[in-house]
Amino acid sequence: MAGLTDPPGHPPNPPWTSAQSRAQFAALAQLRWCIFRNAFRRKGGVGELIARILIFPVLALIAIFPILGAGFGAYLFVSTDRLAMLSSITWGVFLLWQLVVLNISAPGLSFDINTIIRFPLSFPRYLTARLFFGLLSAANVIGTLALIAADIGIGVAKPSLVPCATLTLFVFALANIFFTRMAITWVERWLSTRRASEIFTALIIFGSLGFQYINLNFNPAFQNGHVHKSPILIKIFNRLRPVAELLPPGLAATSIVSSAQARHFDAIASLLGLATFGCIFLAIYAYRMHREFRGENLSQVSHQPAATRIPPSQRISGLQSATAQSTRGPLSLSPTLSACLHKELIYLRRNTNQLYGFIAPVFMVFLFANRIGASGVGGSLIFPASVAYSLLGVSILSYNGLGMDGPGVQFYFISPTRIRDVFLAKNLIGFLLSLIEFILIFGVLAFGARTPTPLTAVATLCWLLFTTFTNGAIGNLRSLSAPKKINLSKINRAQTSQLSAIIALGVVLACFAIGFATVLFCQHLGQPWLMIPILLAFAIAALIFYIRVLNRLDAIALNHREAIAEELCKT
Repeated sequence: MAGLTDPPGHPPNPPWTSAQSRAQFAALAQLRWCIFRNAFRRKGGVGELIARILIFPVLALIAIFPILGAGFGAYLFVSTDRLAMLSSITWGVFLLWQLVVLNISAPGLSFDINTIIRFPLSFPRYLTARLFFGLLSAANVIGTLALIAADIGIGVAKPSLVPCATLTLFVFALANIFFTRMAITWVERWLSTRRASEIFTALIIFGSLGFQYINLNFNPAFQNGHVHKSPILIKIFNRLRPVAELLPPGLAATSIVSSAQARHFDAIASLLGLATFGCIFLAIYAYRMHREFRGENLSQVSHQPAATRIPPSQRISGLQSATAQSTRGPLSLSPTLSACLHKELIYLRRNTNQLYGFIAPVFMVFLFANRIGASGVGGSLIFPASVAYSLLGVSILSYNGLGMDGPGVQFYFISPTRIRDVFLAKNLIGFLLSLIEFILIFGVLAFGARTPTPLTAVATLCWLLFTTFTNGAIGNLRSLSAPKKINLSKINRAQTSQLSAIIALGVVLACFAIGFATVLFCQHLGQPWLMIPILLAFAIAALIFYIRVLNRLDAIALNHREAIAEELCKT
């Protein structure tokens, strides 16, 4: 076959040159830029651009405080000769780096970076490409700017420390980048199995809620000016402090402090230890990438148990029982809706963000319930505000209803299944979660603060129905017009598009404003009971709107089937 074998006497292929490597990296950089640029030319790209423009100042405002804090803190500690406190700066930047990685999703690519393996690419160049892709993520940018601010603060306070501090913080930044890459890749490796994914979900939920509990009960800012000291925490801190000094943040601070105290041998030893940690992180990351380079598949499909064969006799009996069950009563659910509900319950168990969005608001209300009851602030608005706060975590996930289905969405179009039934099952799970949160928040406030009055409870329930139906209708439309694939084996991935998240927040806030205006209007008339019929009328109108949207979903999905398949079935 032509081109597959060289003719006799043909010279061997010339060795790979550095110019060819630079051309490959330039092509990858150009590809990344073209993906970013062309993403705004697609349908809905203008809305995503507007969403990013709106979100960027908010993120910048949030990030500017730790960046300035690192700079001023480093200046204060060095200028006042409290060099031992520099470890709090390095540890703070390290924890900030990991916190941003977990909470701010990097922009998704329109292709899988692993596809470059198909091209003539050696492993060192593949590893370099993987390192550079995503280098400008929010975590790297914010963490690096914080270290630059700390370096500037140290230089202003003591210019003689600038060379040592700059070199140390540069190595520390590389170690942080390698550590986050290593941690993400290995966590994704563990999440490739469903059992590990469920265990990781439980750890994330309990760890995050435990941190909120410790922060609320032991942070002096929440103690009304009285610092609550715990001997157990102090003892744990004293035990962990020697170990913390041997980790990268502690070594970075030790290197700078030793240089300031003219202990150059200790400074060099700490810097070498920091560089060693960075090399270890890079080596572990490279090992993981080498396994993927050799073709390892992390899909959960590859970990499926072997299918069991059903004897023909059981198939016939099962078919007869299914035929007998097809004659259902008037109040029973259809087989399609029952199957979709079962599927959504499985999705709920495996979706970390959805479970956290359901549990965290109730837990936070529980933590603040005693304080609310003791302070006596808020009055009758505590219960409606808590219910509105709980909706923020659940409602946003209805704006990407097909994200969990992924490539399986194509079976909806080739099977006798109505998209209406699929979304009805998804919405019923969301409505059920909202109702459970309503009941739990009522119980928490009744136990820890004060029991909401029957008038407030019924009016809040009517408002909840109004908001839930409105949010469900708009969320269904956005799920079909702007779907986003959700891969549970990948961490740090947004559950919805940025524009959908802004719309979800805007809908909840608008509904809350309508409810609050209704309360003020009824109080102005001196007839608080009018809240119930007014909000109930809003709920009935929202239900009619929701049903009309639900009945049109089949036609809308048919018109958007190509865009849905392109987004959810891509690899």
